[in-house]
Amino acid sequence: MINIFVFFVLAYIIIMAGKKLSICGDKIGEEMGLEKSWVGIIMLASITSLPELITSASSTLMGNPDMAISNIFGSNLFNIFIIFILDVFFIKNSFSSSVSMKNYLSAFFSILLTMIFLLGFIFEKIAIFKISLISIILFLLYFVAIKLIYEFEHNYDFNDPDEINPEDSIVMSMVQAKKGFVVSSLTVITTGIALTYVADRIATTPIFGINLGESFVGVILLALATSLPELTVSIQAIRMGSFNMAAGNILGSNIFNITIVFVADLLYRKGSIFESLTEFHIISAVLSLVVLLVFMIGILFRKKKKKIDSWIIGAVYILAMYILYLKRY
Repeated sequence: MINIFVFFVLAYIIIMAGKKLSICGDKIGEEMGLEKSWVGIIMLASITSLPELITSASSTLMGNPDMAISNIFGSNLFNIFIIFILDVFFIKNSFSSSVSMKNYLSAFFSILLTMIFLLGFIFEKIAIFKISLISIILFLLYFVAIKLIYEFEHNYDFNDPDEINPEDSIVMSMVQAKKGFVVSSLTVITTGIALTYVADRIATTPIFGINLGESFVGVILLALATSLPELTVSIQAIRMGSFNMAAGNILGSNIFNITIVFVADLLYRKGSIFESLTEFHIISAVLSLVVLLVFMIGILFRKKKKKIDSWIIGAVYILAMYILYLKRY
């Protein structure tokens, strides 16, 4: 049980460091003249995905690729589940009706990258210098996606700017923002590494006679802990009135997370990482596609004061966790 306690202490540290990172990242983005949605997609998404990057890299180096990949798609599942949390507890109308169609392209690329990841199980033996060709494609496509999303946002006027409440803005100098960014990043990195080791102990130590297994611990516990910064940042963005920043952070994090597959494959020393993965990861990736599709449909057919899509997302997430629990071995 001590491992569980340490796990939640480390998770709390990541929450606080992630919140500080988001504030500093927002300030740096503002000084650079970036739009709020773009700050969410590129700045905050890469920042809040640092825990996923560090823990997945650490898990791979520890010889535990199952936990590394489970963490990625478990985080992506939870990131979309954040929309349900926001809708139920923080938004009067609905999240889908409050965000811009500009986020549709981000959701599309998140789905596209996930589908390409699934191709890795078909072409698992095709590799370049022991790195899967699919992993390399995911890495390159990430930059293509970011470029196209940027051009899409700047070439089309959606006439739906966020209404930022200036009273919620946190005043700090650029020097303070940069220092806070560095300190918080180092905190996330060190805590993320420690979190990986604790999660590995939880996976191999029976709890009340139940052995959770590496894959399930990665997809639920580790994914939940490393996704807490996304939740914290999204709540803060909603309170500021910036729905597009929240959506950009969630979807941008999902795109970034899938790219972590390349990092894990690069660090894996036994050949293509896909050769060591089981059908568990196929199921988790497919389930993340389902919740993304529900979200995209919600944006496409958005109606005021309707939260049906969010409730479906919540139901699918809970069902997904049950299915993955059954498939944990």
